[in-house]
Amino acid sequence: MKAPLAALLALALAPTASAELAVIANRKNELAPLATEEVQDVFLGRTRTFPNHRFALPFDQSSPLRGEFYQKLTGRPLAQIDAYWARIVFSGQGSPPPKLPDDAAMLQMVRENEDAIGYIDKIHTDNTIRVLLILP
Repeated sequence: MKAPLAALLALALAPTASAELAVIANRKNELAPLATEEVQDVFLGRTRTFPNHRFALPFDQSSPLRGEFYQKLTGRPLAQIDAYWARIVFSGQGSPPPKLPDDAAMLQMVRENEDAIGYIDKIHTDNTIRVLLILP
């Protein structure tokens, strides 16, 4: 009886595996792969265009992937990102990217909008979208 309990406890305390995340864009947007800093600038509202001068329309997720994305992209926890956006919104300088519920919604939005940029779990990538950056 003690062995199964110990195994269950070990599983509960084991670190969770994180996914590789893919930053994606519409297939028709002829972007070259982006640097981490370029993706940060788009998702933190510092720029409104891609390096190819097309308008950039970032989309966030409301799923747990959001926290993992910002941690990997910026090295900051989601609470700091939310505080950053609260300051930007309060000062009238911008608003955060709209949130989509999950990878499926993100894929649909990116496939339908040539200016969209988003992120998904890498396992959901396919040849209908362009992968701009992989966050391990």
